[in-house]
Amino acid sequence: MSTFKQIIQSPVNVILVVLGVDVRHFWVLLGAKLKMDFRRPPNSFQSGGKKQTLLKQLLVYGVLGGIMVGSLYQIPDLMLQLSVFYAFLIVFAGTILLTEFTSVIFDEHENHVLLPRPVSSRTLLLVRLAHILVYMSNIALALSLPFTIYLAFQHGILALVFVLGVLLCAWFTLLLVVGFYMWLSKLVSVNRFKDVLNYFQIGLAIIIMGSYQLVPHFIDDANMEQLTFQSAWWTNLVPSVWFAGFTQYAGGIGSNLYLFLMTLGVTIFGSILLVRVLSSGFSAIISESGSASSSTKTKSVKLAKTGKWLNKVLNMLCISEEEKTGWRLTKSHIKSDRKLKQQLYPMLAYSLIMVVILLKPDFKSETNYFVELGESSKYLMFMLAAFFGTLGIPIISFTDTPKAAWIYSMASTNKKHHIHSGAVKSLLFTFFLPLYVLFLIPIVIIWGWTTVPLFVLGGLLSTTLAVLLVRIQGDKLPFTQCREMMNKGEYTMKMFLGLMLMGLIIGLVYLVSMAHVGIAIALCVLMPFVISLSYRTIRNSN
Repeated sequence: MSTFKQIIQSPVNVILVVLGVDVRHFWVLLGAKLKMDFRRPPNSFQSGGKKQTLLKQLLVYGVLGGIMVGSLYQIPDLMLQLSVFYAFLIVFAGTILLTEFTSVIFDEHENHVLLPRPVSSRTLLLVRLAHILVYMSNIALALSLPFTIYLAFQHGILALVFVLGVLLCAWFTLLLVVGFYMWLSKLVSVNRFKDVLNYFQIGLAIIIMGSYQLVPHFIDDANMEQLTFQSAWWTNLVPSVWFAGFTQYAGGIGSNLYLFLMTLGVTIFGSILLVRVLSSGFSAIISESGSASSSTKTKSVKLAKTGKWLNKVLNMLCISEEEKTGWRLTKSHIKSDRKLKQQLYPMLAYSLIMVVILLKPDFKSETNYFVELGESSKYLMFMLAAFFGTLGIPIISFTDTPKAAWIYSMASTNKKHHIHSGAVKSLLFTFFLPLYVLFLIPIVIIWGWTTVPLFVLGGLLSTTLAVLLVRIQGDKLPFTQCREMMNKGEYTMKMFLGLMLMGLIIGLVYLVSMAHVGIAIALCVLMPFVISLSYRTIRNSN
């Protein structure tokens, strides 16, 4: 077994030497990381509080790949099929890298073990890349398995070349993402690096999220059966086309020698550039980011300062000092907790994307479209989109530092749940209210002032629903639960429950719109009292 292992490792060792990596350190560190990983189940796909196995996770990816094959089957052109699938693979793998594996690249928990050792920055970086590549390869192969089977039936041996292309594509995506990170680390200070990286992740997640929702709406009218790949100068700049040409040429059914050589050249040159050039100082990056993160945690315990105008708002909306403390504590966490930002901010963007999806703008005939829109009741869709601003409320119970929750037990007050109601008010004021004010502008322009009372009524009912859902779902006090305990399946169910109840609210507002506008105004006057009673249910929790 040892001899076989050496035979397998020999060509890899040659590559490691070319990249300037210590071979012995590399294999020891990579082996230790993989042993530690497989001693515990993966963190993703939690259900009922129990972690699912990696096999079940890959099965889900395989099903997703099967759905993709169903779409590609309609395209007769093989080059276009391969280009689209590789583009899907790059986007999907890049998304997973951004959301789940960035923390692995810059993990500082091993610093006290690794940094005192004579391990080079090149070795440290490549070990982490290889560690991630093990999982990325599994994910990429699971996604491509249905398409591989399809190619095996249609083109035989081409399926094996396609598998090689998938592995190269996964490595290229990893190089692309990590190369950007390393380049970014050269431009900004270490203290600002993680903040800049966090905002970049949020922005890219929003773009990807919007693409998944909007692109299908723009290609509804396309005739898939007549689509063919049209080569042009700009297609040679698209990475997915490189891998498609590589697969065709290596499979012997195409003449894309240029794309074949370009694929190999980019991956080889990218590897050398990243490991031999950009990796310099990687040890210092993770070392200083570790100290930077601890200083961030130290700052996060300080309550956010409030200006005079915000103090007036707090005095109007909060009934106790405990509620004001919950408000300030939540604002402080939103500013300092990077993972909380990654969960909350994309929801705002998703709300804007939902407006476009629900209204389905017609850019070919804008005048007729806006006339027809003004005669419809689609302003109600803005209420549904704005409700996404409340979906972050169940998340505030989770944090990376739950051990600090002992302060709730030590606090000399019997109004601990006032802190929770203050946190809910803070989130609604920070995310939900700005969305509603923003949506009010196009509503007045398109539907006129007569719809404003109805829209305000919808906002007040949405606020009541968000507050009551907190009480019904029994959410814990803010920042008391470990983030790893967050059950993603349960959160998704809560989100769908809220959206279903929001549908009932929209139906109620539509019925009120058929009556006199005075009824809507009267209900708007009544709703603050209902909201006040709703908050009381949170404050009186046991």
